[in-house]
Amino acid sequence: SLDVSVPVLVVGAGACGLTAALSAADSGAEVLILERDPRPSGSTSLSAGLIAAAGTRLQREHGVDDSPAIFADDILRKTHGEVDRALVRAITEASGPLIDWLQDRQGLDLHLVGGFLFPGHTQLRMHGPASQTGADLEAMLLAAAGREGVDVMASASVEDLYAEADGRVVAVGVLRPDGRRELIGCGALILACGGYGGDRSLV
Repeated sequence: SLDVSVPVLVVGAGACGLTAALSAADSGAEVLILERDPRPSGSTSLSAGLIAAAGTRLQREHGVDDSPAIFADDILRKTHGEVDRALVRAITEASGPLIDWLQDRQGLDLHLVGGFLFPGHTQLRMHGPASQTGADLEAMLLAAAGREGVDVMASASVEDLYAEADGRVVAVGVLRPDGRRELIGCGALILACGGYGGDRSLV
């Protein structure tokens, strides 16, 4: 039997998971984030906390003439076209509105990084905290989640997914530090817990 059930369940409390949770909450959904570590940090906190985005208000304020199309061309050139073009288009088109939304709706204090171009970029489009630290970006997102009433359950390692015959995931199995296992149901599941880079055998 289920220990608890929530409309939206997010696995991973890094920048990806927190942003997804904030978006779901902004749409009126009740959201729970499950985080494996005792304190949410992950690869976000180890990074420079910068988000590449095109067509933002910050760019316009700094006289940067950028667009999703220019951003997409940069990605295609850097990757020699070995990417999913539809995915590139979707990401670049959503990037600018995302930064504006994080500032305007979620209250994040983001800045446009000036002074030099990141490798492969033809425009200034890296946005992040003034400190350029991922730890600060993580802290901002966690604070926003708190303001939105998004619950974060730490020390909750998701070990199993339970799906219906049609493949729709309806619950996850969670391992707690004391060895206890919990079954948490969900209407929708968002996996934001990294990729195969965390698996040495796959790497």
